Amino acid sequence: MANNYVVTARNASAEPLVAVSISSIDQEQQVVNEMVVVNAVADALAAVAGVESVIKRKYEQVITNV
Repeated sequence: MANNYVVTARNASAEPLVAVSISSIDQEQQVVNEMVVVNAVADALAAVAGVESVIKRKYEQVITNV
């Protein structure tokens, strides 16, 4: 199963200003929980002037071979 995240910063009119797509977080062993990375990106976008809200979405892809 692969998890993809999209973090979108929106202005006061709820229009998207910037979106960051996170498709992989590579680690030899788990050092940082993936949500720590996603939240750090969201916090960085929230600190930008003009950003009123930040939306985080998780997309899961399940591949089944028959």
